[in-house]
Amino acid sequence: MVLVADDPVDVEPGQLPVTTIPLTPDVGHAYGEPVLVGGADLLSSTATLVSYQSSNGPQSVLHARVDEDAEAKLLDALNISPQMVPAQVEQQVTGRLPVDEKHAVAEKLIAAAKSVNHHIGNGTLTTGAPTPATTTEKIDAAETAIQGLAEILGDSPSTVEQAMLDHYVGRFQALQHAAATGTKVDQVAPFLHEGTALVTVMVLALPPAAFGDSAVAVLRSATRIKPKLDTTTGQASWDGARDTNVAGKEYAIDLGDGFQAVYRPYGVNNPATTEYSLRGRLEVIAPAGEGQGPELVRRLGQLNLANRPMTRDEGEYSYLTANVTAQSLGQHAEVVAARVTGVHLEDMVRQEIFHDRAHEAVGMTDAQLARFAKDIQLEAHTRALPAKVQVLRDAVAKAAGFTDGDSLASSPGYDPAPRRSAGWLSWTRFDVGNSLTKLTSAVAGRSLAHSTSAAGLKAMLATGVLASTERRTTMGTHQNVGKSEHADKLSGGASSVFLRVRKTSSLGSGPSLVWDQPERLLTRADYYGANADTFGAVNPAGNHSTSKATRDPFKIVSFTNASNEVMFADGIDLLGPEGPSRILCQSKMQRDEIRTMLTAKGVTTIAGKPIKEVVTI
Repeated sequence: MVLVADDPVDVEPGQLPVTTIPLTPDVGHAYGEPVLVGGADLLSSTATLVSYQSSNGPQSVLHARVDEDAEAKLLDALNISPQMVPAQVEQQVTGRLPVDEKHAVAEKLIAAAKSVNHHIGNGTLTTGAPTPATTTEKIDAAETAIQGLAEILGDSPSTVEQAMLDHYVGRFQALQHAAATGTKVDQVAPFLHEGTALVTVMVLALPPAAFGDSAVAVLRSATRIKPKLDTTTGQASWDGARDTNVAGKEYAIDLGDGFQAVYRPYGVNNPATTEYSLRGRLEVIAPAGEGQGPELVRRLGQLNLANRPMTRDEGEYSYLTANVTAQSLGQHAEVVAARVTGVHLEDMVRQEIFHDRAHEAVGMTDAQLARFAKDIQLEAHTRALPAKVQVLRDAVAKAAGFTDGDSLASSPGYDPAPRRSAGWLSWTRFDVGNSLTKLTSAVAGRSLAHSTSAAGLKAMLATGVLASTERRTTMGTHQNVGKSEHADKLSGGASSVFLRVRKTSSLGSGPSLVWDQPERLLTRADYYGANADTFGAVNPAGNHSTSKATRDPFKIVSFTNASNEVMFADGIDLLGPEGPSRILCQSKMQRDEIRTMLTAKGVTTIAGKPIKEVVTI
């Protein structure tokens, strides 16, 4: 059962929900209503419910991002064929063919050639002598890759594919000759092609009819939801349109009863060639009408994902996990051991529950047994949580320099309650909270700033948020508002908003947003930065380095490069406690227009300051 705001509940305090599930979020409210979902299936355990305006009534959609570790069980819920089948499609090719990259044929040949030349060079591979074992393994791997390639291409490869196959077969024959005669082989180069070509790609076969509680799914080219945003009112509407200019693949899923889902898997979307910020993103779409919020959350269960509100015990566990990431504590022995212990605790509880309830399974159908197993898993997770929280709290405390979990929990910076920032929720860092005076001193004379255009500033304040590229997509903001949206999608930076560290004295005219007390934002646990322009890179297979990134707030506030960047996940609420110290407008006319617009919305202060002091030129 999914709890809603007005449900009376008599449970232990730790089992109370952190957030309630609204029946219908405010219709047209572009950034929606954030909710915390139990378990760790969703990134940060967070989902956002948005009810778009439509001609048929409220069109409610749940937006979330699935954790990569939860993908396997989501895919198990789909009624798709596990068999990958080859299909020929015509597409533009620049460089290597897709089937070549997938099977790494060139890489295996290059590795074998290097090994042959190395042993010939040091005299351990000569004519008539046995080939060294490691070299034999690499030659065999290359041969297996070529054979696998030939099998996939079948009896009717395209002209380009046949040329690729001939190229690699020729290089392999030269490799065999070199190993047999003790003569070095020429350098192996990948097969490259420029232009349109008929190529073979591997796709999932279409699914058969649905079975049990499974959802029917098909794999297709990726899309994005395409709402429309009224930049004056900040209201969002959606008529079902989708943007098809997206690099990647997705599953279109029929959940029955008019409910649908769209999921962009990690496994299918190669981070080197697809939009990194899209991977793992999930939409669950309800039929038009009121009161669909709880049902949208419940439908996550059809995808084998947790589908109930997060409890307070779970909230503290998520808070600790967020701090482990923010403070880079994950490799500490205590934290590693605590996570292993947590898994064992849950396994033990699961076994106890199954022992007590095994008799209930007698006579159940396969579908009933599957639901029974899910119920036991969920109950075990809930019952084990208090012990898991204590174990992890003690481990994090020791890794962070505290004597134990109690001393950590009693420190002034420890606050395991999420903070709302517009349509999303964020956790705070206890290390920053415990050293706030020191950080405030370190940031003296420095500000965080976000530059924009006159139109961009008006659009942000109409919605009340500075939102990431991915969030703007769900809100209906038109494309190219950001300076490098496409590059950011590839780098992964599109999941965050960009700010820069600036000397306060150097900030000139607008339009821009300025935070003169950066520590107000640096208490969050979801930021990272680089003293360079990396396009917010988090994609290890992308074109921009991730090695320069840091989560250390003291390093971040000391950035001096003019192109430095500080990334905050999802976005920032511009009209709430996180709002800017100053909103610098392009002209007096724009200043007056924005003041009037905010006053009409009932906004009289931002972050505790009157809007006349905040909105300036």
